[in-house]
Amino acid sequence: MKMKVIIPVMCILSWSVAPAAADEGSGLRLSLKEAQDYAVRFSTETSNARIDVAMAKKKVWETTASGLPQLSATLSYRDNLKIPTTLIPAKFLDPDAAEGEFIGLKFGTQHNATMDVTATQLVFNGSYFVALQASKVYLQLSRDQQEKKEIDIRATVASTYHLILLAEKNRAILRASVDNLRQTWQETDAMYRAGFSEATAVDQLQLSVTDLENILAATERQIDTSYRLLKLQLGLDQDRAVVLSSSLSALRDGIDTSLPATKSFLIARHIDYRILETQEKSMAMLLKSAKAEYLPTVTAYLSLSQAAMREKFNFFNQGDKWYPATVLGFNLSLPVFTSGARSARVAQASFEFEKTRNLKKQMGDRLKLIMNQARSDFSEALEREKNTAQMLILAQRIFENTRYKFGQGMVTSMELTQAHSQYLNAESGHAQAVVQLLDARIQLDKALNQY
Repeated sequence: MKMKVIIPVMCILSWSVAPAAADEGSGLRLSLKEAQDYAVRFSTETSNARIDVAMAKKKVWETTASGLPQLSATLSYRDNLKIPTTLIPAKFLDPDAAEGEFIGLKFGTQHNATMDVTATQLVFNGSYFVALQASKVYLQLSRDQQEKKEIDIRATVASTYHLILLAEKNRAILRASVDNLRQTWQETDAMYRAGFSEATAVDQLQLSVTDLENILAATERQIDTSYRLLKLQLGLDQDRAVVLSSSLSALRDGIDTSLPATKSFLIARHIDYRILETQEKSMAMLLKSAKAEYLPTVTAYLSLSQAAMREKFNFFNQGDKWYPATVLGFNLSLPVFTSGARSARVAQASFEFEKTRNLKKQMGDRLKLIMNQARSDFSEALEREKNTAQMLILAQRIFENTRYKFGQGMVTSMELTQAHSQYLNAESGHAQAVVQLLDARIQLDKALNQY
């Protein structure tokens, strides 16, 4: 018959997808906290978040630099293979020339070179100053996102870590149960051969042993898969062995079972709320930038140049003249009419800003709901863990008494199998309740922004 224990065991293990079981002799030993710290340092998500922060810092400097002095240099050379001819009235040179007569003249030299250095400086641009503020807001948003990624990866690694410990606990239970049930089967078989038991009892126990062995094999495969997931979350190579040094009992004993006071929950400190606050500032900058398009732009420039004209290519000869030129100027750009395009952009930015404010308010209400639900879930998980611990003690006592009675011939093999199945379910159920309690604590701490 199929043992009832297969349901909780398989359901629990099916939650995970991941890494190969580690070699406990030479693997990377990690406690839960060490695994979380390792993931924060080396996981793909947190690594990319740090890159985003570095990119945001460069973006701030890029924006700042666009308003600082800009210097450019050019060097040009032109070879007039055939110098253009310009026609002028002949009377300019000869008063006696006929009306309508022109003379063709060539101006310039065949070889010409120019060196120019130009410096420009932004004097005033409303959009620039807004962009400078917006880039700093963008940097803060990147830092907030990095913090959220680190919080999320810690919670994700903890959940996977707990599942692996639960799976290994179930494996240990199954191994011990297979050994005990096999011993009972062998003893019953010996009694049958001696004429003190029935063949049905032997067959029933053999069927139960085979069933447990199949469940054990499936559990081994699920553990292997769960380790692969943990390695992926840690940013480890799949061939690297990992050993978990924390135990379910130690983690259970180490958690705080008290419920934090509701008044200790400050929405403004929560990372999700702070991210939306930063996004609100970003939308405000976008609105200011759209409005700044109505303002003029003033730039100044200074150009220093040297020009040389030669009949031969001898620009490097010392003593030949270069002719300097210096220009200082200002540009004023004033937007006059854009057929309503600017006003449309201002309106769109205003709508986006209003949407972000609405989302921030909604997030505040949502975080309160999440906090209350997390408190309720933790209380429920704590009560469930205590109840399953008591049920485990009772189930173990029943199984031991039933096994003793079976040895005395007072109960059937079916009753023994049922008592054994009940004990397995109780032990697996308690381990599952411990994991649910640990996960509930994680969610409560995340809701209170204390994780």
